[in-house]
Amino acid sequence: MKLQQLEYVIAIAQEGSITRAAKKLFQAQPNISTALKELEDQLSIQIFNRTPSGMLLTPEGEEFLARARGIIDDVKSLEKDFKERSMQSTILKVECARTPYSAAAVADIMNTYPSGEDGMTIHILETSMPRVLEDIANGKCDVGVVRSPDSYSNMLLERIQSKNMVTKPVKKYNLVLLMRADHPLAAYEDVPFEKLADYPEVLYGDGEPDIVRRASINQSFDSDISKKKVYIHDRGNQLTTISNVKNAYMWVSPLPKWLLDRVGLVTRKCSFAHNLNSDIIIYRKSQENSPLVKAYIESLIRFANMPD
Repeated sequence: MKLQQLEYVIAIAQEGSITRAAKKLFQAQPNISTALKELEDQLSIQIFNRTPSGMLLTPEGEEFLARARGIIDDVKSLEKDFKERSMQSTILKVECARTPYSAAAVADIMNTYPSGEDGMTIHILETSMPRVLEDIANGKCDVGVVRSPDSYSNMLLERIQSKNMVTKPVKKYNLVLLMRADHPLAAYEDVPFEKLADYPEVLYGDGEPDIVRRASINQSFDSDISKKKVYIHDRGNQLTTISNVKNAYMWVSPLPKWLLDRVGLVTRKCSFAHNLNSDIIIYRKSQENSPLVKAYIESLIRFANMPD
């Protein structure tokens, strides 16, 4: 089976005939007909029904077309990624899950790292932990940062190491409450957990199960303590929502004072949240000697451990 044969099938399905597919691909019609027959014979299936009104996909053909499109899309993505690398010598792709200082580290790299004549390109995506792990393992991302309850750390490390990836610890912490400086609960140095029932909660919208929330905060944690909830999907909305929804709060990792001062927010301790969490850097073994990845990791750890 050749990629060209898959492209022929896709074109025939789109155009409804071999003749129009041949014109679209600038190929001779007999060549496409022969390639299609060879493919069907090789797989012992019939991809198209030949009818007076045109070429119609069979049920097997529908399934084959969907998988063929996926393969061609993956190949095009692979070509695009590596062409970018050949055109630009300095490229970094970062993905993070619930780590507030990732963007600060990216900015630091952009401001200080010598990019050379070819410039520098950095991609940063905030997403879920499963997506970070998948994209690093598949080579779609260079380095990732995730948050995990300490009680899940052994299971997470086993999963990471089984996929030939490397981890580096960043910091351990208890979750804290993020809120506006004029929030009624900001008057407490240590917020009583039951007080949260009177205020709206802001949560990440990535579908974190309750069992993980309990592992992150406290096994007795009740996810329904707040009757009003806002789900967000990126960090920009996080800060905007906390600032604009009256008396809203959010469970977060500790944030540096310089960032809180910039956006007019504060964090407060809640002793109820006694479970430890860890921020972990993940990257492929093949990236261990990348100067740019090393520089990013150093910057990330520095920002992560600035005074809260």
